[in-house]
Amino acid sequence: MSSKRTSLENAVFSASAISTIEQCEMKAYYEYELGYELKTTSNGLRTGIMMHEAQEMYLNSHNETVVIESIESEVKIRGWDDDELFLPKLRAYIKGYYNAWEVKDVDAMCGNKLELISTEESFEFDYKEKDLVKTFVGQMDAVFLDQEKDCIVLMEHKNVSSKDCQDPASLFWQSLIMNNQLTIYTTYLEQKYNKPVYVWYDVVLTSPAMKPKIINRKTKERESIEQFEERITQVYMEEGGDRYIRKMIPTLARLREQRMTEVMILAERGSRFYHVEQPTRNTQSCRNYGGCPFFQPCIGTELINESSRFQKKEHFKQKDQNDIPF
Repeated sequence: MSSKRTSLENAVFSASAISTIEQCEMKAYYEYELGYELKTTSNGLRTGIMMHEAQEMYLNSHNETVVIESIESEVKIRGWDDDELFLPKLRAYIKGYYNAWEVKDVDAMCGNKLELISTEESFEFDYKEKDLVKTFVGQMDAVFLDQEKDCIVLMEHKNVSSKDCQDPASLFWQSLIMNNQLTIYTTYLEQKYNKPVYVWYDVVLTSPAMKPKIINRKTKERESIEQFEERITQVYMEEGGDRYIRKMIPTLARLREQRMTEVMILAERGSRFYHVEQPTRNTQSCRNYGGCPFFQPCIGTELINESSRFQKKEHFKQKDQNDIPF
């Protein structure tokens, strides 16, 4: 994957960049043209990063004990054990994941139904529509060959806290047909393998709000961390069917092509602002996802290049980006 073309002009586009342009052009400008990010990482993002590592190791046949030891070490190296509940929850999620899928996956993979082609595979490809060519990049969680159906299966891990994922008729599932990441990834896979592509969505329902419960109402004494971990582990072991959800999603060529046309329009728009066109603010999205981190710089009450909250992304640190809008 290229790390040299970092600004949006003549850039490569990731699915997250396309989604950010779609959400708010000014937010995309701060993130992908100027290259700023928050210095702190939320617990939700930390959970997603660590679970992705655990799930990759799982698919590469590492046993549960090895995976947990590796994740514990990585969390401590990153300094993410500042929250005393973070590791107990991670261990519970991982143990529950093995309990939910290990036997079933052995049956599928050892029975030669599914052949694992790759995990964490990075890609870069050009997509052309009429006279417009854009370059897209990404990293796929896992790719399989379904030998019975002679098709490609893209597995994407998602760790979510919303119980919408438990309802197969919810917008969580129905909206995947328009998902930018799945549109780009499946387009790439179809070009590469010239086979039908399915998406295997692998969802873990996490519990960010779960805390040690009160065990003595008079003294307000709460569970110890050890008692809490034992309880949450039991929950994830016993409720696997409700908290670990996989669903195979066919990607229909006509609908994917329609969405890819829209993705190309968004990429072209991103290529043109700020050097050709002014990026616009979408004020309807300022409060989305807990609030936009760039809100204060956007309204002019904070200078992003002087703020202690932000830092340049690693591949932007060598670039001279002094032009701050407004």
